Amino acid sequence: MILEEIKNVAVIGAGTMGPGMALVFAQYGYEVKLFSRREETLNKARSIIRTSLGTLSEFGIVKQEEIEPILKRVTFTDSLKEAALDAHVICETVAESREVKRDIFEKLDKICSPKTIFTSNTSSLNIFDLVPSSRLPNTLIAHWFAPPHIVPLVEVVRGTETKDDAMNSIVDLLKKVGRIPVRMEKFISGFVINRLYRALGRETFFLLDNGYITADQLDLAAKVALAPRMMLLGLVKRYDFTGLDISTKNLENPEFFDPPIDNRPKSLFELVEKGHLGVKTGRGFFDYSGKKLEEILKERDMDLLRIYKSTEFCFDEKTK
Repeated sequence: MILEEIKNVAVIGAGTMGPGMALVFAQYGYEVKLFSRREETLNKARSIIRTSLGTLSEFGIVKQEEIEPILKRVTFTDSLKEAALDAHVICETVAESREVKRDIFEKLDKICSPKTIFTSNTSSLNIFDLVPSSRLPNTLIAHWFAPPHIVPLVEVVRGTETKDDAMNSIVDLLKKVGRIPVRMEKFISGFVINRLYRALGRETFFLLDNGYITADQLDLAAKVALAPRMMLLGLVKRYDFTGLDISTKNLENPEFFDPPIDNRPKSLFELVEKGHLGVKTGRGFFDYSGKKLEEILKERDMDLLRIYKSTEFCFDEKTK
């Protein structure tokens, strides 16, 4: 299937990621079916899309008069058959469970055209073990990041049997809807960003658990030095500017030790045990009480939009 043949997109799952993904495709003119089994979830998704469009309008990305036409391009349905029957591309974003995903793909296999491209928004699962074997040539992972209507990155991961034209069609589609796809030529759990987050998290929790620094000071250091330089140099090019010889000496320094592997860091698990899960409960490492969740998310979205607007020049794929 080529890009020009793609007209209809089905987003399967209307929870955390589905509404933002549906918004993006509808914003760029595609007819979207957004599926959830629960009417309550669909109503919440409808509200989230409208609120997100309002935020984009305030920032000048979407015109006020475009909001209703965009919303009309999204059909909310609790019928999997209605959602998927005419879909040229499936964007699966149901619960991160092997059993749930296997079940949904088996059902989709019976509904969809043989030409339909299957994509999964899994953040770590090997989806290629869960999809019917006949679908593997047209199956790949397209992992979006929250909030998907603002963060442009999508990790696109091919399986061993994924056809070039399926991979190329999804990469082209994502570029057409304003995303920045990063191609991965083979599967590894966690892909790129979540693997980097896991490594950073291990060091983060080691520093917090052992009292080397407080959460607010650690975040300040990361925002002042790590994030701005990373925007320009990424991870690999930074080594060239540091000096490869200095990097080798840092790695050989016996006084610079790595934290032990600890998958139950005290500072994290104690908060979870107390029911402090972050913004969704009003408290995590920081206190968010006194504000509604919608308020907190809107502030985050507006700030993210400002950051992305001011750093667009960093996203050029060409080597500078």
